[in-house]
Amino acid sequence: MEEKLPFEFGKYLRKSLEIIKLKGAVAQEAALDERAFRPGILILAIGGLAIAIGALFQGQVSTAVEASFLVLFAPVINIVMFSFFIAIFHGFARLLGGKATFGEYYRATSLAWVLSWTQVVPVVGAVVSLWSIPVNVVILKSVHKLSTLESCAVLALMMCVGMGVLYFTGVLG
Repeated sequence: MEEKLPFEFGKYLRKSLEIIKLKGAVAQEAALDERAFRPGILILAIGGLAIAIGALFQGQVSTAVEASFLVLFAPVINIVMFSFFIAIFHGFARLLGGKATFGEYYRATSLAWVLSWTQVVPVVGAVVSLWSIPVNVVILKSVHKLSTLESCAVLALMMCVGMGVLYFTGVLG
């Protein structure tokens, strides 16, 4: 019978902090570590909760029912939306010659999303979230083995897709 190792969240949180310091070797290591999936999901869930709390602080919620709904479901919604968008990033990276599997890219990037925890403080979170751009470039370079230019192209394509979605949903129109 296999020995079940303990869930080592602290170890993966330390790796998260190293990844956001732009250490590509740590991102590559996390990508290859199948045990990084669960901590990555937990980081995403906590990020969703931080986003919900930040929205409450900003007064974006008017009733207790809305607040309850947001706090309960934001972690799940964050995981689902992250998964959707990371699949698109991965697809663009593969089109440009990326080598990683979806799981490898997902594990490294989900750990880096510890940045989303700063969303609990609305203005600070918005500013800190800009750091996700160079973090994504480093992850794409180290995990997908893309050049800097190719990694930037993936991000530019995603920004175009994001702006298109915002435009067609009426947010920018």
